[in-house]
Amino acid sequence: MNARRRQAARRSWPENLYQNPNGYLWFRNPETKRTVGLGYDLEKAKRQVKRANLELARRRDERNLLDATGEAPKTLAAHCVDYQAEYLKDRKPNTVKNYKTQIKAIREDVLAAKTLASFTPKDAVDLIKRAAADRGPSQAGHIRTRLQDIFRDAITHGLIEPGKNPVESVLKPKSEVKRMRMTEEMFWAIYWKAEDQWLRNALLLALLTGQRVSDIGKMRFDDVRDGFLRVDQMKKGGKTKLKIPLDIALGKHSLANVVAQCRDDVVSRYLIHYKGGRYANKRGKPVSYNTLSQAFVVARTEADIDVPPGLNPTTFHEIRSLTARLHAEQNGERFAQALLGHKSAAMTEHYIDTRGQQWVEVKLPASAS
Repeated sequence: MNARRRQAARRSWPENLYQNPNGYLWFRNPETKRTVGLGYDLEKAKRQVKRANLELARRRDERNLLDATGEAPKTLAAHCVDYQAEYLKDRKPNTVKNYKTQIKAIREDVLAAKTLASFTPKDAVDLIKRAAADRGPSQAGHIRTRLQDIFRDAITHGLIEPGKNPVESVLKPKSEVKRMRMTEEMFWAIYWKAEDQWLRNALLLALLTGQRVSDIGKMRFDDVRDGFLRVDQMKKGGKTKLKIPLDIALGKHSLANVVAQCRDDVVSRYLIHYKGGRYANKRGKPVSYNTLSQAFVVARTEADIDVPPGLNPTTFHEIRSLTARLHAEQNGERFAQALLGHKSAAMTEHYIDTRGQQWVEVKLPASAS
């Protein structure tokens, strides 16, 4: 089908330049179908689009010539497809979902049509800036990590020279965390509003052990033996295995007592399990990650916690930070680092950081009291 005839007033316009009813001009890449705004200056927009069209034509001619001789260099978009097919094998569903989203963002960017060898650090900066504008700094940081790994994979396959990864020197986008840190007062307010005993048990397990909600949900009674609770952290894919002593305690609560509290008249392999329910087969089954998170939100809402302007409400995951702070104060930062399963002290310090949301008590040394 022939292209639609241009209006008489626009016949001098270059291809791929468009204008909306308000006069705003924009460019549409015919290869990627992505668009970019150009403002209201028509002459400036014409010059920009003409240069873009020339570059597109040059790339097409170059690809056609190299295709004919069987020596076409690989584009970033093409390598993204190969990378995804190879790299996402035998990975967990959530990991696959997240990586596919990141790869798709890279593959659909206007710069993905460039060859791997011609991709520059400036190109990487521009791509990541667009990702930050469209998807936020946090997601842009993940896209930067994926882009860096895609080029690392290209080096491994001999598609670009070693030491020529254009993403290495690109800084990660700054992301301001807006989630409210949890305090002890918040924790206990939420705890006492929890209607189900399994949620209270889960909260105490999280507070004492500092483990993620996904690991809390899969804890089993046969993980408790020889005076330890064994945790095979899911996020680390089995690479971090912890033996947490049952005599670990915060205040009047010990891990041994909480494990004992999880035992009831229901036969179950799991510490956090349903005691009853609408369906007979629900009794004794483990409480899912989503159900734990949703029940936490309900209890948090009932606790009626004030959230400062500009912050988001605290989450179940923030118990991990509270645990790190409490154990760092009581048992030292190295203990907190080991308990959370961190390989570096820097990551533990990130969890201990209160983000300026809590008062820090200045304590006198023992000799001065």
